[in-house]
Amino acid sequence: MPERTVPDGEPADDRTSAERPPADVPSWRSSRLFGGWPDRLEVLLPLLAYAVISLAGLSTSSLGLLSVEGTGQGADQWGTSLPIRSDEWLTQAPIDLSVLAHGSSTAPSLSQDPDLIYQISSGQVVESVLFHEGNLLRLGPWLPDEMLFSAFRAWPWLLLVLALPPLLRRMGASRPMSWLGLVLVFLAPASLWWSFMPVRIMAFAAAGSYVLWLARDRMVAGRRVTALLQAGLAGILLARLVTYYVPWSLTLGVPLVIATGVYLVADRATRRQALLTVGAGALVSVAVLAGTLLENAASLSAELNTVYPGLRRVTGAAQTPAQLFGGPALFEMEDGAAPTLLNQSEISSGFLVCALWAVVVWRRAWAASTTAQRGAIATLAAFTALWSAWAMFDWGPVGEHIPLLSSVLPVRAAQTVGFPATLLLVLLVSRLSGSSSRLAVAAAVTTGVATAYGASDARKALPDLTTWQVWLAVLAVSAIAYAVTRWPLRAWPVGLALAVCLAAGIDANPIVRGVGELRSSPAANSVRSLVARAEADGTLIAANSMAANALLVANGAPTLTGNQVTGPIVSEWENIDPDHEYEDVWNRGASYLYVAFDGERDAPWVEEAAPDVIVVHTRACWLAESDLDVGYVVSTLEITGPCVKPLRPFRWYGGTQYVYELREPG
Repeated sequence: MPERTVPDGEPADDRTSAERPPADVPSWRSSRLFGGWPDRLEVLLPLLAYAVISLAGLSTSSLGLLSVEGTGQGADQWGTSLPIRSDEWLTQAPIDLSVLAHGSSTAPSLSQDPDLIYQISSGQVVESVLFHEGNLLRLGPWLPDEMLFSAFRAWPWLLLVLALPPLLRRMGASRPMSWLGLVLVFLAPASLWWSFMPVRIMAFAAAGSYVLWLARDRMVAGRRVTALLQAGLAGILLARLVTYYVPWSLTLGVPLVIATGVYLVADRATRRQALLTVGAGALVSVAVLAGTLLENAASLSAELNTVYPGLRRVTGAAQTPAQLFGGPALFEMEDGAAPTLLNQSEISSGFLVCALWAVVVWRRAWAASTTAQRGAIATLAAFTALWSAWAMFDWGPVGEHIPLLSSVLPVRAAQTVGFPATLLLVLLVSRLSGSSSRLAVAAAVTTGVATAYGASDARKALPDLTTWQVWLAVLAVSAIAYAVTRWPLRAWPVGLALAVCLAAGIDANPIVRGVGELRSSPAANSVRSLVARAEADGTLIAANSMAANALLVANGAPTLTGNQVTGPIVSEWENIDPDHEYEDVWNRGASYLYVAFDGERDAPWVEEAAPDVIVVHTRACWLAESDLDVGYVVSTLEITGPCVKPLRPFRWYGGTQYVYELREPG
């Protein structure tokens, strides 16, 4: 059959019948594996890549920073590990490895379990369903650590690549634009500089939404059992948005999910089936989420009642132009000097410039859209406008009382509002037909001016960002905007965008093979011997440094110190602070916790050494006599006194780690 064309000779629509909205309902043989080769390759190539990544034990973790010598080269890797994302290499990676070592997550005796925050499974029934890929880590006794670690880390990547492009096409995007959306989501500076946290959130939102769409199709086709099963799977995937990092779930995941729901119910011909499908998915989602929260009730209660982040409320506030529109110019952060304002992660963002680009093409694209497409477009536009306003204007005291919004820091909104703006753009540009040369020029000028504004302001934070680099970013963005708008059904503008994004951010994260020296090194062997002694005694280990804590956690040690991710166990903290004198310091989540053996007082005291660091100052003898059950200490400094017995030291993180057994004096 000859290919339909639009007036300028380009393909009119390269979507399959299964993706062409609103009412063409595919049979099971219309699925992507039974479609044409483009459909098949979109499934087979990501699966092959996932298999290669897992079998080779590859990841983008910066865990090479944790090593015996502390030189930053503690892993077999390409590229340089950057310390800025300590949430990943100093917290999340050791916690992931603790499941490999222990079969479940480990947490300091002073704090609650981290399963809800990091979406890992410790074997409880319902959370094992909700955090399904977390069960991979529990196979540590039988399969290689590096393969399981990589398979766990790459799972959201696979979901996003498999789900986001076909989901966008069902909403009306062309095939090239659906892949442009994936490129701009996956390679946005906020993704690269936040260890792909936005990708993880978007992955489950996209996968749940796409499976929900498939369930609607099956319901329309009369295959109710299959439809209900798929709706249940969608509900499980979407329930993930309520855990992990909820503020970004609100800015990243929720807009896509609601846009999907609006599109589905906007089609009158299939509205009843869509509502049944959405309802079934919602019921399963609520049930699985409720079960998981019940299993982790103590952690949930602690998190909600922490000073940070649980009880914190904020209001909207104006962010800098660099934080809003400077994303395209952030390619200097890998090798240049550290930012003079904030840090690399805090000034990274998505591509909010796509929102201004969307405004340029709105009128013509809107006129060419169906009712259902307009529903999805309007939904994404509304969320983009809302979160942009939250990050651009001072909302005053009123903002602190707005549910949900008040839990999102304006800077976090600025970092991620570019993601729904990107999805909005690809849907709109896909509606363009006929000659669009004038629109292309307008898009190029608009995006170029916005990029120049944001990139120029970024120079205040990035001392190595030169004028010519600012203009290079402006030209690159303008060229991409022109090419995409002028030829929205061609693939090469997407390739151009991919090349530019890769060149700008390819070295933001290293490519690592294996799990470095956290699990296989003389230091790790020493720690495992210490763990065996502590477990035999039924006692805990305390450390005075975050690097030692990471090594202990990665090897499944029972500890007093480590990462207080979710929140405190109040009854345990009362052994240190019975009068709650320091409660504002220790009643926190997302914090590092260690002991400093420099106490001169009879009772210990607690210090907030940094916004996310809790330090307990005490004496070794007090710790030995307390009810905290600490039997061993790992310290970067030598400790003397009647309460410590020196054991064999080991070397870690560039220095000697002194090991002591605690005993009561006399």
